[in-house]
Amino acid sequence: MPTTHVRGIDLYYEEYGSPADAHLLMAHGLMGSIALMRHFAERPEDIAARGLHVIAYDARGHGRSGYTTSRADYRWASLGEDMYHFIRALGIEKTSVYGGSMGAGTALVLALEHPEAVDKLILMSPPPFGAHAKAAKQYLGGLSYLYQIFGPKLTARLVTAFPQAKQSQRANPRNDLRSFFAAQHRASIVPAIRGLLFDGPGLPTQRFAEIQQQTLILTHPDDPIHPLASGELLYERLPHARLAVAPTATYWDEQPEALTHVVAAFAKGEPIARGLPEKVRHEHAAG
Repeated sequence: MPTTHVRGIDLYYEEYGSPADAHLLMAHGLMGSIALMRHFAERPEDIAARGLHVIAYDARGHGRSGYTTSRADYRWASLGEDMYHFIRALGIEKTSVYGGSMGAGTALVLALEHPEAVDKLILMSPPPFGAHAKAAKQYLGGLSYLYQIFGPKLTARLVTAFPQAKQSQRANPRNDLRSFFAAQHRASIVPAIRGLLFDGPGLPTQRFAEIQQQTLILTHPDDPIHPLASGELLYERLPHARLAVAPTATYWDEQPEALTHVVAAFAKGEPIARGLPEKVRHEHAAG
């Protein structure tokens, strides 16, 4: 099991493709892992087959990586330092970064604090900013209390009994929601949720204009945890951003091959001839 020691813990990772190719780091969302990426249409091995060296890793407290119990270790700044020291530990000087949800926020921190380490950014379902984080705090904060009191297995049974969870399971039967919720570790997921969402400072939206990398933002409507407003704010503030708004929240889950093509083509600097949803806002005008 490949791991590397970063800031006091071992981070689990997987590599695909040739190290001689351009690098792409893949970072999952809160409560996610490499193992769960494929449930969300993210296929590291397929992206690598398009001519990239892909490295995916389990963030602190997730999947097969080590964990700490301090909430401070799961704040945005700390996760950004984990990402930076992880790529340095692998001997990578510069990489493009694909991040989903929490991974997208971590990639933004990396680009702000260590811009020399970032080539391009691909931000899938960016996390909520400011007042738009209310729904995420309510839902995930409540979930953290269930984990604290009942543990993962009973929490998974309780959460998947809710009508909303049943509807989500029916809409995407490939996703085993009960296994997803049950796979968490109580000792790490509770501080991870609370440190990320409730302990300041949040992501520095006022600094986003500093990010000069070419950025592709992939977002969608009807998702209070990943509001469309996040993608729109990033598009407005990042000077070299392209925003693609999918028609539904399950668009990419239903089209994994399209996502593979889009991610690989953008990371390699190639034209994206297909795969993006029809509603696309192109790059800002030069100058």
